[in-house]
Amino acid sequence: MQNLLNFLYRFRTFGLFLLLEGVCAWLIIAYNQRPNAAFLNSSNSLVAGVNLLTSNTTNYFQLKQINSQLVAENQLLREQLANHSLGKVELDTSKERYILKKARVINSTFRRSMNYMTLDAGLDQGIKPGMGVISGFGVVGQVKSASNSFATVTSLLHRNLLISSSISRTNTLCTVQWDGESPLQAELKYVPRHIPIKEGDSIVTSGYNAIFPKDIYIGKIASFELEDNDVFYNAKIDLAVDFSSVDYVFVIENRMKQEQDSLELEAITE
Repeated sequence: MQNLLNFLYRFRTFGLFLLLEGVCAWLIIAYNQRPNAAFLNSSNSLVAGVNLLTSNTTNYFQLKQINSQLVAENQLLREQLANHSLGKVELDTSKERYILKKARVINSTFRRSMNYMTLDAGLDQGIKPGMGVISGFGVVGQVKSASNSFATVTSLLHRNLLISSSISRTNTLCTVQWDGESPLQAELKYVPRHIPIKEGDSIVTSGYNAIFPKDIYIGKIASFELEDNDVFYNAKIDLAVDFSSVDYVFVIENRMKQEQDSLELEAITE
């Protein structure tokens, strides 16, 4: 305390000078219109700048929470879209055919010829082999195996994975398969030559299996060729999903898959 008093006493003259300067500045601003307006504008700008900085800082630390909320909303919208494509608009969720389960990608490859992903959810979360996997942009792949807490996914960038698809504009059945080249494109197979196709046509899931609902986006036609003797087009599509930056995905549970598979197997074996 004594040191503080000594400090104030030593700089008493300078302190009095600052006090008088402050009083003068206040008198000038308070009783003169133009300095008053300039001061208010400057103070408002300063306060606005501080508020913007505070808001940006707060938003930065809330990004994880905001991202989780967006993923949850996306999950709900995807479920509604999947079930709506079946012509069902029901409030009773127990009757819905498709249920989406959120998972985070914790490991993935996209430069190999056989690419996989690892998810942070498994059997304990209801994820089983054979389930389809999508992101907020489109088809990602299919669950290959699952442990209690994790699951591996056969990526769409896998040369052995075939996706039953259709051209949205013409409703023509076709197949999407990766050719092992660019991670941004895949081949579009078995489109008959009599079908008029064009660049930019949307390719979606056909719904002709028990894995993916109908109309899940896969990509759009980027290029195509048709030789005189070809029965089908040679076409490529730009994939909707950027596999180098997939973070969250949704695993699709089809509650009627077992019933559909058993019925189709019975029809095949007859």
